[in-house]
Amino acid sequence: MTAKDHEPDRFKELTWEDIEDWAGSRALSRGKNYQRQVSELAATPAGGLIAFVQGGKKYTTLVYFQDGDLGSQCTCPYGVSCKHAVAVVLEYLNRAKKGGKIPALDDEDARLHVFKSNVDYDLDDDDYPEEEVDDHHMSSGPGRNAGPAGLKGYLEKLTKDELIGFLLEEAGKHPPVLEDLMHMEKLSKGDVKKIVADVRREILSLSAEPAWRNHWNNEGHIPDYSQVRNRLESLLSAGHADAVIALEKELLTAGIEQVEMSHDEGETGMEISSCLEVVFSALPESSLSPVEQIVWAINAELKDDYELCEGSREFWEIEREASHWSAVADELQERLKHFKPSGKEDEFSRNYARDALCNWVIMALEKAGRQKEVVSLCEEEAVKTGSYARLVNVLLKEGRQDEAEQWILKGVKASSGQYPGIAAELVDTLREIREKENNWPAVAAIRAAEFLRRPDSAAYDKLRQSSERAGVWPSVREAILLFLETGKTPYSFDSWPLPEPEVKIEGPSHPNKLPMTHTLIEIAIDEKRPDEIIKWYDSQPQKQGHFRQCSEHMENRIAHGVEDAYPDRAAAIWKGLAENQIALTKPAAYGVASGYLKKIRELLIRLHRGEEWTRYLTGLRHTNARKPRFIETLARMEGQKIIDEKG
Repeated sequence: MTAKDHEPDRFKELTWEDIEDWAGSRALSRGKNYQRQVSELAATPAGGLIAFVQGGKKYTTLVYFQDGDLGSQCTCPYGVSCKHAVAVVLEYLNRAKKGGKIPALDDEDARLHVFKSNVDYDLDDDDYPEEEVDDHHMSSGPGRNAGPAGLKGYLEKLTKDELIGFLLEEAGKHPPVLEDLMHMEKLSKGDVKKIVADVRREILSLSAEPAWRNHWNNEGHIPDYSQVRNRLESLLSAGHADAVIALEKELLTAGIEQVEMSHDEGETGMEISSCLEVVFSALPESSLSPVEQIVWAINAELKDDYELCEGSREFWEIEREASHWSAVADELQERLKHFKPSGKEDEFSRNYARDALCNWVIMALEKAGRQKEVVSLCEEEAVKTGSYARLVNVLLKEGRQDEAEQWILKGVKASSGQYPGIAAELVDTLREIREKENNWPAVAAIRAAEFLRRPDSAAYDKLRQSSERAGVWPSVREAILLFLETGKTPYSFDSWPLPEPEVKIEGPSHPNKLPMTHTLIEIAIDEKRPDEIIKWYDSQPQKQGHFRQCSEHMENRIAHGVEDAYPDRAAAIWKGLAENQIALTKPAAYGVASGYLKKIRELLIRLHRGEEWTRYLTGLRHTNARKPRFIETLARMEGQKIIDEKG
């Protein structure tokens, strides 16, 4: 094979946008820094690229085209579409731009066998018969040996002494193997206390440090609880269920503390949860009575605010006798009667903890067939903790709607000031009742009260829908828009067509400056009224640059809202947004600016004003000539091939 035969020409067609779409802006940015670390770059038989890239270690990186799309594999922890893969592509294009050639990969190059994949990107089965491929490095895909299972025949031929010698040798090289063997020895001797002590130490060691993960560079520290899980499973398999559940305290208590301190995306919680799943599996096999098992599981669930007990699902699916649930209900009710908060919590936290316990009491009563006791319990707790919504839902479930509505009124009155969220939930429930009754004037009245309290476009749209169903939208709309301009309450108008709401949340609402231009603009955008958009936009005092009293997101929405009727205004807004981002002189900001520039380009080309776009783009290049990253962003945006760039 020659380099010419396998020259990967498809890479020469790539633009910056192609690479960013494939690997992401972060990997593209970092890949440029790793371009100098690429060595032994070569072309693969299938027209791909392979090289070593020096990072924290020397990684082997393969880049290829598959079904017309870029793909890659790398021995780094990230594995695919990584900065090392970007570096390989950029280094190849750099050499190609200078007229250099890269060698074709030698057929015997060991790098061809590194990647585990079910697809042969570079290998030809005729050139590499499966019996010549190292099982350790190849996948178990079609035509491949299935890894460890394929070694069974070989191992069966070894003598006992040979196997023992091999295991002892490997144990000396690999501490985890040694630990597994020592664990198996203790288990065979029935030395459960030592095993539990070992697992307890392992849990305390793993949970001692907070976990963290930086997803930008894939660095971090996530504790590996797999060995703890393996130990728990082996104890359970050996019939030591009590020993397994004895470790719940360490797992849950230490786990909660660790999750609270950690900065990851739930990986640590998943590790701990996988261990607790084994603990819950052990619970039915333990020496605890059925009632004790249920109470034990409830206690664990009550401690858990991080879904660490997610693996308890199968335990709760077990059918249990009503008498068992009745005993649980009695025990929990007694606990509720003497409930004492820790004293360190605020009122909301205390109510939350009491409500959680009460929910378990309710479930136990229901499963015990003691439904009549549930309502009276919920009534008592509603007054104590503000859990009116729970009571209302129980009453509605039993078909006692009149009582439910009475409690809604009581609950809203009691909670409006201190807990408006509870009041809002109750009002929502009443609105849903009226919707089922097709009482649309009452629904619209509730929606109007919500809008007047917190006027925004989402509340306006909900009010519109219900008012249309009630057949009164034109009158409601007129009064609402006047309210946004002047602050006059619609209830004072003779033409207001809706009744007073049956219930509404009292207390102060968010103050708004008049006219409420932000909401008026949002409504005009949603209703596609460009004249109104411009009217309210121009009524605001201008701030820095092209910005008025609008967020960047709102400026962008305004430009979209007026681009057909007022294209020059839309282009001016997008130019202002783009130039503000460019002024930040940050690669990430250049990417945002590129998005606005594309909108300008599309608008001007659609208006057959392509020359105006070319002049503007030329001006940007001239003004920002000393910002190479931004110039590169422009090239990327214009779809210019990387290999065609100057410099």
